[in-house]
Amino acid sequence: MLSPVTVTKQSPFLGEECALCKNPFAPGDEVIICPDDGSRHHTHCWRANGSKCAAYGCRGRGEIEVEETAVPEPSAPQPPPSQPPTANPTRIQRTASRLGCGQGCLLVAIAIAIIFFSIGCFGLWAIADYIMLEVLGWQYRVPEAGAILPQIVLLLI
Repeated sequence: MLSPVTVTKQSPFLGEECALCKNPFAPGDEVIICPDDGSRHHTHCWRANGSKCAAYGCRGRGEIEVEETAVPEPSAPQPPPSQPPTANPTRIQRTASRLGCGQGCLLVAIAIAIIFFSIGCFGLWAIADYIMLEVLGWQYRVPEAGAILPQIVLLLI
């Protein structure tokens, strides 16, 4: 339940605008302060907006406390709520196992960097191999055909 605040001549809300109707608050106006983002609304604007905040993206909501000056009529008993009330049921609870956007992007960037590094290193080796074999004519490695078997035979002799 939200308690309305009455604007006085010394009130810090005097002259500020309502989040819904954009009219300035005047002395004697009752103001509701959103519990989530602190934006201020006239009480009638809060009710007209479905007892929720008019600020874009805000999920703040709540009923306005009504002063009990008249004798309330007896009403039918209400069934108990199925879930216990929480401190703020409109807030989204995030789990620790999920990655945020920044963390996910960082992991993807690291994976791409590793792939490029691997390709780059292989590319540098392939370029150096081509230059030494084809351009300079250096035969720095043993030809593949029969390279292993003659060495094994030499070791056995």
